Order: sequence, then structure tokens, then C-alpha cells
Amino acid sequence: MADSQYPYPPDRFDDEADAVSFHGAHRAELPFWRENLLYIIIIGAAAVLLVVLLFFIGSMGGNSDDRADDPTTAAASESEADETSGEDSEAEATEEPAPEADRSTPLLVVNAGGQGGLAGTWRDTLEDDGWEDVSLATADNHQEEPVVFYRDEEDAETAQVLAAEVGAGEARQSDEYDATVTFVAVDMPGDGDEGDGDDEG
Repeated sequence: MADSQYPYPPDRFDDEADAVSFHGAHRAELPFWRENLLYIIIIGAAAVLLVVLLFFIGSMGGNSDDRADDPTTAAASESEADETSGEDSEAEATEEPAPEADRSTPLLVVNAGGQGGLAGTWRDTLEDDGWEDVSLATADNHQEEPVVFYRDEEDAETAQVLAAEVGAGEARQSDEYDATVTFVAVDMPGDGDEGDGDDEG
């Protein structure tokens, strides 16, 4: 609007001035980042802090796992060692002691192989091995395999030791012979020594 004291009549420039809503000097608008600078700084700092915290937590977790590996492995090794020791102890406990022979027990050597001097040869061999009371006999029938018999259970260990020495396998309980322990021989002993020839038959 023209000034009332303005001496000239309004022209087109006055009309344009009246159409403008703001008059005088105006500041330019600030950029978005400057208006929100404080918020941007806060958000950026929070993001950096979050990354640092995640990295720190990850590092701590990895170290804990590494430290836990060795003790766990050691504990497992100790458990396996204990189990192995336990199995060895059980095996030792279940092993039966070797039978002991009473070499003063009366033995009867029976010639069941049909060879002259067989029983006498075995008697000499057994006496050399420490058997103290060895007598001789001859079987009515030939046999193919040697065998050791015992009459009473209390002589089982002695009979088994004898069977192992003469290669007769497992000793058997029988009352077929009157002797305490009987060895039915079918072959000469391994050393081949001849007996003194006084065996029966």
C-alpha cells in the first residue's frame, strides 16, 4: 500500500508491493542437517557405542569358550583314565589264581598206548618234575587221547596242574580208578627218555 504522504499517484510497483505478504529483509532457511545436528550427533554416538559393546561382548564370549575347552577335555581324559583303571582292576580281580599242586599226592600212570616202557618213562619224567609218589599200571584197552582223572574235589587243582604238565587238557573227576590222581598216557613224553622197563605190561 502506498504511503499517505507519498506525493505521487500509485503505480504498478506499488501494486506488487501490496501483494507481497512479507516486507523487509529475510534470512535464508537453515539446511536440514544443521537444524537437527544435535539429534544426529546423539544417534551417531549411540550407534558407535552399540557396536563397541557388541564387539566387547563377543570377545568375552569367545575367550570364555576357549578357556572352557581345556578343562572339559582334561576332565574327559581323567574320566576315561579312571574307567580304564577300573576295568583293569576288575579284570585283575576276576582272574583266578593259578592252581597249586600237592606233588606228594599219589599218582597212578596207566599205559594206554600199547608201547613198552611207556608208563615207566612217564614215571621218571614226573619224578624229575618233583612228583614224589608215582605208581604204574597198564590199561586193558588202548586209548587215543591222554587224560587225567581225580576222585575227590579237593584234589582237582593238583590233577589240573598234572594235566597241564603232561598235555592232557582238562582234568576230569571220575571213580574209574582207585588212585587219588590217575594219568592215562598214550604217548611217550616229549624228551623221549626210556623208562627203566619195570612198568606193567
